Amino acid sequence: MKKLFIAVICLSVQFLCFTYAQSPAQNERIERETRAVWLTTNFRLDWPPPVFDEDVQKNELIKILDNIKEKNLNTVYFQVRSNGTLFYNSEIEPFTPYLTGTTGKMTSYDPLEFAVKEAHKRGLEIHAWINVNRCFAGKDEFIMSHPKHVTNLHPELIVKSNNEGAVSYWLDPGLPSTKDYLVSIIEELVTNYKIDGVQFDFIRYPGNDFNDEQSYKMYGRGLDKNNWRRENISNIVKDLSKAAKQINPIIKMGAAPFGIYTNIKGAVGSESYLSVYQDSRKWINEKFLDYIVPQIYWDINSNPRFDSLAVNWRKNIHERNLILGVAAYKDEVKDELEDIIKLSRKIGAEGVSFFRYQNIADYNFKSYEKFAFPAAMKWIDELRPQAPQNLTFQFVNDTQIKLKWNQPDVSLNNNGIGYYTLYRLNNINSAITPNNFFEIIEADKTSVTLDFAKPNFVKYFFTLTSVDKLWNESLQYSNVVEITLPKLSKLAKELKHFDKPVLFKDINDHYKILLYSSAEEDINILAGDKEKQILIQKAKLLHGENIISVEEDLSKYSFLKIKFVSGKREEILQM
Repeated sequence: MKKLFIAVICLSVQFLCFTYAQSPAQNERIERETRAVWLTTNFRLDWPPPVFDEDVQKNELIKILDNIKEKNLNTVYFQVRSNGTLFYNSEIEPFTPYLTGTTGKMTSYDPLEFAVKEAHKRGLEIHAWINVNRCFAGKDEFIMSHPKHVTNLHPELIVKSNNEGAVSYWLDPGLPSTKDYLVSIIEELVTNYKIDGVQFDFIRYPGNDFNDEQSYKMYGRGLDKNNWRRENISNIVKDLSKAAKQINPIIKMGAAPFGIYTNIKGAVGSESYLSVYQDSRKWINEKFLDYIVPQIYWDINSNPRFDSLAVNWRKNIHERNLILGVAAYKDEVKDELEDIIKLSRKIGAEGVSFFRYQNIADYNFKSYEKFAFPAAMKWIDELRPQAPQNLTFQFVNDTQIKLKWNQPDVSLNNNGIGYYTLYRLNNINSAITPNNFFEIIEADKTSVTLDFAKPNFVKYFFTLTSVDKLWNESLQYSNVVEITLPKLSKLAKELKHFDKPVLFKDINDHYKILLYSSAEEDINILAGDKEKQILIQKAKLLHGENIISVEEDLSKYSFLKIKFVSGKREEILQM
């Protein structure tokens, strides 16, 4: 029986050693897949919380964005316009009442500016989600009393709709001045905020029973009324997108139409082409938009079938991104989220989006174990940036180091640098794969501080790439930095020589196991006494020295066993 060699040490990064190596060869790229979530602000559904304390509001949004990042999602559709009010500072429309309690009264901070800044800190895309034609619906009628509300400022543009007792107010798509008004909103939004995209919602008519006889008489030009209505919506989509692109050519423009374009076998319901005049496939196939998110808000097995609709959308969407809108708020759909993600990949969709945040806040996505960049949009630009140069590091204190690098020459890429991607390699010559992804770093930084208070390895190898604002990654990498923890390295040499594990305590008095492995493999750690042990932890070993943080309190055990899942090795450790 092998006995456990116990060493109690305090780690000090003062004695870190380092070397440099040439850039590794180009290998497998990080996966491209849009993983989006709608963050709903109307009626405070996802955010803000029902308080007017600005610190609480901001902290809650930070928690939401942290959670989104931890789930390995990468895109946020942040609702900024609903009921004719805005979640940003505007000269055109009033500020939302949901942050201050008063329509038109703004917070001391700009919510959209804050959301953009915090999203980008976390490597998240953020798209401004706007309700386009619908100006008001619901019970908060006090909102419409504000003099700058569009129903008061431009009553000539407004049509009141009554659908089975539900009253709502809509901009009349048949009036040219409606389009002009909406263009002014988009131009202000895209000019003032560093958003990654704009997504149109409620870009439609409320239904067939819409009182637009006057505008049809004035501007119908003898067209069939149904075709005229579809043309009106399509022209709004085209002109709003054109206005945004003239200001920011690389902004991503999208829309979220109804999930059923027209009825198909296995999917029968309200047809958006006929009932609300959305010719959404024209928007995509005539390249008005960069992506589309049909709201396929049903499960896989019932009519209308999600899978049938998803396949139908894929067959009819060309050269633009198809993101499948998913009704995570429905129990029968939430039970199928992993299957829906698999389906999206199988049919070649560019990703999925979940409605809405609160419905997936506590969900653990098994299909998103690895980080992914949002889907590529090569028609906007596919030119790759240059790699950063001269990766070095310096000591900060006993437990931290700072990695530093030089910015690349961005003159070859009009998009500029959006982020840097930090990779942790298995060794100095190892291949770079998506598994090596470590962190996304904002482009305005040329350094990052890493904490080694609780190391998991004896040696660390880091390299860096550049990523532009469309997530095109540099073909080359920076040089590799090798960081060695010498005290652990000494133990590791003894470990390798004697082929036995080492138990030690870190600076915080937490137990760790130093273990050498000749290959990548999985282990199970069991604890108890000689007669009986229970599984306390699972871990994955890399080739070489590994440090395993022991989560269990070992003081109550006298016996440890490390079982290699391959069955070729077992270590019996006596406390």
